[in-house]
Amino acid sequence: MNPIAVTLYHTSVISPCDPNQFAHLICPERHRALSNIRHPHAQACSLTGDLMLAEIVRTHFPQVRLPLSRKSDANGKPYLASLPDFHFSLSHSGDIVVCATSPVPVGVDIELPRPIRSGIAARWFSAEEQHLLSQDPAAFFDLWMAKEAVLKEIGCGLSGSLKAVSVSLSPTPHLMHPVSGVWHALSQVRLPTGASVMLSVSGQVPPSVAIQSIDPLSFL
Repeated sequence: MNPIAVTLYHTSVISPCDPNQFAHLICPERHRALSNIRHPHAQACSLTGDLMLAEIVRTHFPQVRLPLSRKSDANGKPYLASLPDFHFSLSHSGDIVVCATSPVPVGVDIELPRPIRSGIAARWFSAEEQHLLSQDPAAFFDLWMAKEAVLKEIGCGLSGSLKAVSVSLSPTPHLMHPVSGVWHALSQVRLPTGASVMLSVSGQVPPSVAIQSIDPLSFL
């Protein structure tokens, strides 16, 4: 079976600014959601994701009118009303925002290394995964990204509970144990910045990933 082709776009977070400046690119529902984000950097990350998605659509689907209307399916997974068969997933960490696009449902997660609060592993990881971490503490973010990428592919995000999926980090490529009777295959890639990103699609064949950079100035 041929691997599913996924494109991973990455960009830098734009400086915090007024979402009103981009009303022609962002639908009213997203504008309201952005307005409810009080932390300036968190708002800038979400705004950057919206603008990156608009730029991707504008480049590959010039016939689609902007702003994009974003909806959610029964599981809470977002999709574009004007492109229901166009699958995407967004994630951000630090000053990096990524967007994965695919012909099938896809999930992506990026987590830059940072201090880990006490008790996080016990809360979210299985006993087997906690044992793995006791042997290799550096695997924490690989485990976290793998779990969240799968949950975002399904559409339930963290509300689906990280404990609902069990991770196998060996042998490479990473594979998830069945979730609701479905296997999920993952690819881990590194951006030119060195940041690690995890991507998930259904099946047992890890996706092939093409990486593309987007200049944040193209949004302005």
